[in-house]
Amino acid sequence: METGLKRKVIYELLWLAALLLLSAAAEYVIIMIFDLHPVLSVKIQGVIGLLIFGYGIRMVARLLSSFKISNAD
Repeated sequence: METGLKRKVIYELLWLAALLLLSAAAEYVIIMIFDLHPVLSVKIQGVIGLLIFGYGIRMVARLLSSFKISNAD
């Protein structure tokens, strides 16, 4: 694996970990502070899950495009 590609993979995984951490913290704070109805809590979890799923798709697309570019050289 090329150094640039390895760095990009690590960078994307760090972004994903930060996104997971921040979304979990935001969910905890929203649920604890606002004492929401359970249905709203599930909806917040769904939105956060979609956000993480969307970022996962973006991450895979960026890594695949980097891999194609690095293999073309």
